[in-house]
Amino acid sequence: MTRIDGLHVSDGGSGGVPVVFLHGLGSDASCWDAQLTHFRATRRAVAYDARGHGQSDRAREYTIAGLTEDLDRVVTALGIGRFWLVGHSFSGLIVSSYAGQHPEKLAGLVYVDAVGDASGAPAEVKEYFRKHDEGMTPERLQEAYEKMLGPKAKPETRRRILASAARLDLPAFASLRGQMGDFHAADAVARFPGPKFAIEAEAPPNPVTASRLPGVQNRPPIPGVSHWLMLDDPAALNAALDEVIK
Repeated sequence: MTRIDGLHVSDGGSGGVPVVFLHGLGSDASCWDAQLTHFRATRRAVAYDARGHGQSDRAREYTIAGLTEDLDRVVTALGIGRFWLVGHSFSGLIVSSYAGQHPEKLAGLVYVDAVGDASGAPAEVKEYFRKHDEGMTPERLQEAYEKMLGPKAKPETRRRILASAARLDLPAFASLRGQMGDFHAADAVARFPGPKFAIEAEAPPNPVTASRLPGVQNRPPIPGVSHWLMLDDPAALNAALDEVIK
């Protein structure tokens, strides 16, 4: 483990094109442990706690732009050249943002059950995300994650996600969720001409998932898992990632 500008970073492995993993809102880098172990056998693999999460420092404000800058700060400090970028959940927006700003640094993108473009959502949906999370309390946050985990989450997945959510800086949740409807992800990701893939949990169609982004190739969904598929069935996700990350 190392620290880069207040960010808690896990870095290891060598050979092949590096891969960088971004966790979702309320999680931390440890959710990718099974993927880091798997990929470090053949290539360099990096994950870090986003600002306001896990063991990383908190921020005065939380923005998509700020999290994008943090990603570039990490890969620059580690001396990483072109790399594969994998993002889960909310971090799909960071993947798209980074692809729009630094397409030359990327070998490919993988969205794992990730947010795509919510800028076209109805006004009432955007207003819900802006207002609903104001005044968030630890109790309400735990209730929100219990709902997101749903019935498919394994007991250990539930335990880990509720524990990591409890460490989240509450302003990060409200601020970042409130920005989802304002970011035009489709425009950003269109600036990256390389390979783009979406791997999702088997679930009803959702108009704002990354699989709807233009140019993104959809892989077969993984059945029997919650939104945190990397914890519920790490072997299945590793196999799916192996098919696309070259």
